Amino acid sequence: MPSLTRSLSLSLGPAPALPSAEGKWSVPAIGGRKRNQSSNGSTSGSGGWSPERGAADQSSSYGAVGTPLSAHSREFTPAIHSQQAQMISAASSSSTPTYMALTEPINYRHLLERSVNCNWKYIVDKIVNNNDQQASIFLQQKLKIGSAEQKYSIIEAISEQAYQLMVNRFGNFLVQRCFEHGTEEQIEGIANAIKGNVLSLAMDAFGCHVVQKALDCVDESIKSEMVMELLRRVADTVVHRYACHVWQKLFELRWDGTPPAIMSYVNRELKGMWTQVALGETGSLVVQNIFENCVEEDKRPCIEEVIENLDVIARGQWGNWVIQHMIEHGAPEDANRALDIIIFNAASYSMDQFASKVIEKLLKCGGADVVDRYLARICDGRPERPRIPLIDIASDAHGNYLIQYILHNATKPQRDLVAAQIRKHMVSLRGSKWGSKCAWIVERYRNQSAIGSPVGGPPGSTGGVIAGSTGQLAAAVTGPHHHHNHHNGGHHNKDRRTQYNLM
Repeated sequence: MPSLTRSLSLSLGPAPALPSAEGKWSVPAIGGRKRNQSSNGSTSGSGGWSPERGAADQSSSYGAVGTPLSAHSREFTPAIHSQQAQMISAASSSSTPTYMALTEPINYRHLLERSVNCNWKYIVDKIVNNNDQQASIFLQQKLKIGSAEQKYSIIEAISEQAYQLMVNRFGNFLVQRCFEHGTEEQIEGIANAIKGNVLSLAMDAFGCHVVQKALDCVDESIKSEMVMELLRRVADTVVHRYACHVWQKLFELRWDGTPPAIMSYVNRELKGMWTQVALGETGSLVVQNIFENCVEEDKRPCIEEVIENLDVIARGQWGNWVIQHMIEHGAPEDANRALDIIIFNAASYSMDQFASKVIEKLLKCGGADVVDRYLARICDGRPERPRIPLIDIASDAHGNYLIQYILHNATKPQRDLVAAQIRKHMVSLRGSKWGSKCAWIVERYRNQSAIGSPVGGPPGSTGGVIAGSTGQLAAAVTGPHHHHNHHNGGHHNKDRRTQYNLM
């Protein structure tokens, strides 16, 4: 019975087969017999196939394999006669090219065997031309487990098309692996393909990852050249959706020798523009990275401009994170300067969608003295308007969470102060969707104080849930502060009044 050949059909003859008039490939077979192979890859006749010769020459006139590789491709175990095996072994030592049929998939599982070689250039072509993910994964795995000779040959094939792979969805991962497994000469060769293309790669969705990997692996002289290319267009790349990640990597680098004066270029190019940078989604990340990783003299111009324009930045969707970072991690003198501005604008910030996050961070990180300053500011009324800002904040969609946080987590004198002010405006607050939440907490607190129940609920409890007329609030005093926007109707549960004490 002829052996079943369900995969690559090869010819070891000196010349490629030619299509017949009927559209079939006539391939010289081992042993002098012919196999007719139709366009769907089926074969007839006898003859074996050798996995050691399982890849086609890239220079073959057959062109690229046309059938896409499936995750469920058929596996095969070809039977090889002894005479055929001897012929294949003899042919493997010669330079005679082999040829691959157009319609058969590659068995990557077999090629992963350590002793198996193939035409690596052909596999690289599949990634570049066909965007072949499995080919990329195969070569990455082969770089991990292959011999030194195989690794060298694979990286040489990759280097020939390095730039095309860098901007390829799957090829960029393969280039990154080359920095880990290549020789010094090969790594330098790939780095040379990056030089002159740093800007285009940094602003590419896939190339930016290769640039970041190169900054970790290449020699510092090459790294300096790459940095200088990036500094040609600072303003455009700092806020770019992909290049901003390269900048963050750049600020995190540590140099053995004298580092290039990166921040001097950046400060000169972005003078008067730091506010705009901090307000952007990507720029805000870069600014925070500068705060964390740059020395004082390098980041001082950026900090000064941010504090100078804090009012605008704090109200930004992305800028508020920059101010939060400064409050939590900034130098004490910078944090205090920011604190003074925030407290002065406490009422308006508390009712702003994004600036209210800055107030929340302030209350959590500032301590009791900061809460005292905040309460003194929002409880300061005007003779012509008895309603103090605290009541407006308690009735606001964003500010009510701040008052709830104080009622749950502040000291007892601070909670008593807020509760006393809220009781004066109970009618107004009960008629407000958001203010009724704060009013409900204060009413609960007054009833529980009269009964004298222990703070935080019954012994062994971790807090409770209050079912109010407008929502569900966490009842534990020391519990985490959550923002609830659910509206849940119902009546006060007086039977559970003694179980929870919110204050």
